[in-house]
Amino acid sequence: MLNVKTTRFGEIDIDEKRVIRFPDGLLGFPEQKDYVLLEHKPGSPLFWLQSITAPYLAFVTINSFPEKKDYLKDLQGVEKGIFKGVEDERIIILAIVTIKQNNTKNPITMNLMGPLVIDTETQIGRQVILEKSGYSHQHPLIFS
Repeated sequence: MLNVKTTRFGEIDIDEKRVIRFPDGLLGFPEQKDYVLLEHKPGSPLFWLQSITAPYLAFVTINSFPEKKDYLKDLQGVEKGIFKGVEDERIIILAIVTIKQNNTKNPITMNLMGPLVIDTETQIGRQVILEKSGYSHQHPLIFS
């Protein structure tokens, strides 16, 4: 078990097998490489991606397109090789959610241009940039 100190959840114990390694970090946080995915609350589509080493660093995420298998069809180079089995159920694709307090038009958005792709078998993740996909980094998120 690994004891993780967080500012949002206090101290939590997690199985080391649940640690997700992002070898290149995330955009803006290249030094933070190890995270754990935590459920927001039972039945919620939201998850927290909590840094193992930075107690203050946690991202709200959502499964970006659970049914859209061609979402990552525009992967290039290295990413294409790493995630060649995207159709497999072992790959999950998350989008980072942003909540803007002063924006009444689109207060909650998700980054579909820079999804987090995680291989649940190897626990390796990577944030990829889909620059030619037509997706936005501020796609409105509407809960039904």
